[in-house]
Amino acid sequence: MVAHNPAYAAQSKDLEFAIELFGEGEYAAAMNFFGLAISDGALTTKQLAIAHQLRGVARSKLNKHSLALMDHRKAVVWNPDYVDGWSSICFETATHFKDPDLAMTACNRALALDPTHSISYARRGGVWALMGEVAKAESDYDQAVRRSPGNWEILFDQGQFFHSQNRPAEAKKTLTRAYEAAPTWMHTYLATLPIIQEYGISK
Repeated sequence: MVAHNPAYAAQSKDLEFAIELFGEGEYAAAMNFFGLAISDGALTTKQLAIAHQLRGVARSKLNKHSLALMDHRKAVVWNPDYVDGWSSICFETATHFKDPDLAMTACNRALALDPTHSISYARRGGVWALMGEVAKAESDYDQAVRRSPGNWEILFDQGQFFHSQNRPAEAKKTLTRAYEAAPTWMHTYLATLPIIQEYGISK
């Protein structure tokens, strides 16, 4: 049984360490440790799904978008009911491949599996915006924020949406909330973004 295999314990530590690095924003190191955990072949299918999805997010942060999408797709092969995997496919295909149809399918799959998944509402909002469906986009962003009012990524996405709709007061208010809710280690990065600089949020 895998649970009694010494290699499983080692790989669990690799996966645990990769997740810790990921949470601290050390994406390059996390990507490598996710690779170590995956390559040994000792993870369960659900752990493989998690490892691939998080490595995909790390790769996306490092602008390796084709590899990121490949990892997200592998995640849902390992676990077809993995909500974060479908949600990540939605984000990657909408944001970096501008494929709203595929993105919408993935977000709808995520929300069918978990109707409370806040980030998927925000991501679907982005897809609606890409399709020019402004009212539907705003409704999904509102739903996401209601469900997770302290999630900085959701607030940031909503702030970008308000900015794109020429609603500067709402954009500044929401982006300020996003900046304040973000982990401290993210502030340096956020301060480099033109939209944050434009509204003078990081000063």
